[in-house]
Amino acid sequence: MRFRTVVAAVAGVLLLGSVAGCGADLARSNFQRTTVPPEPGASGGTGPAPDGEIKDPAVAAKALRMIEPCALLSAETFSGIGTPGEPRPSGWDRCTADVTDAGQKKLKISLEIGGIIIGRIEDAKTAVEGLPQLEKKDGESCTVTAVTSKEPKSGIVLQADYPGGDPCGAGRTAMQRLVKALHSNPKKHPDPPGTVIGVDACTSVDTAVVAEVLGGKLDDPSPMGLHGCALRSRTPQVMINFRPTSAPPEEDGSTPVDLGGGVRGFAKTRVDDEPECTVTWRHRVIGTDEYGMETGEQVEVDYNGADGTAASDGSCDKAVKVAKTVAAKLPKP
Repeated sequence: MRFRTVVAAVAGVLLLGSVAGCGADLARSNFQRTTVPPEPGASGGTGPAPDGEIKDPAVAAKALRMIEPCALLSAETFSGIGTPGEPRPSGWDRCTADVTDAGQKKLKISLEIGGIIIGRIEDAKTAVEGLPQLEKKDGESCTVTAVTSKEPKSGIVLQADYPGGDPCGAGRTAMQRLVKALHSNPKKHPDPPGTVIGVDACTSVDTAVVAEVLGGKLDDPSPMGLHGCALRSRTPQVMINFRPTSAPPEEDGSTPVDLGGGVRGFAKTRVDDEPECTVTWRHRVIGTDEYGMETGEQVEVDYNGADGTAASDGSCDKAVKVAKTVAAKLPKP
């Protein structure tokens, strides 16, 4: 059975050269290790992790869905750390930026808002602006996470790749400023009529229909990031995902399907001999990208059964049945 996860990883490569001659050793003086402490008087990884439920409205999923992540990777965020280049967005909730420090070392930052936390939140020993903070170092990389929800487990995830520098120090400082910015009228995504960007995917479907399709009582819906949801009944599952893309919903081998209300989708089995099917459709046109390609808000309903093949299980019929309820509940563009 397929299970989609999105993992954002950024690897940094830095080529160092040495300069021989009179005066200082530039390779040594320019590339000494940099340590960036949290700002004085703040709780950027210095206070104890708070107990109990997180009730901060600024980091609730409803608020975070609308945040423009690249706007958080600003010069203010990296003040004292380095100079950031132009941020590069990926979807609605991820962004990457390259930062050059004073010694010309390269720091690469990968940010995800509403990322899924794998592991124990109880391992958080410190806090960042009142939120539990997790930290994991791996060589010259460090992942710093501000926990925004304990159930489901999710947070603001920042990965810092910093050859020759202090990745955790830079990550903690940047995270502290990011969380502060979220409480100071942060830049938001456009919110035009009919957009799905602010929609909770877990409320976008008729759960009675999903239970009928999966053949059993549903577990509690599981958010998959800010714009996705998984609904399960033991092994079978349905996944719903919203994302911006320039890829057309129609693919080779897909079959047009009528989802009602004038909505046309495309159904396709992606894995041979598996009881699965995905229905995809373009909900709304956004505009054109830098290459002149039309971009839009795409909806995907992914059904995974337990036994048999797509044909014997009727997987695409089941996926279409669920997709019709999603298409009917989404705001009209």
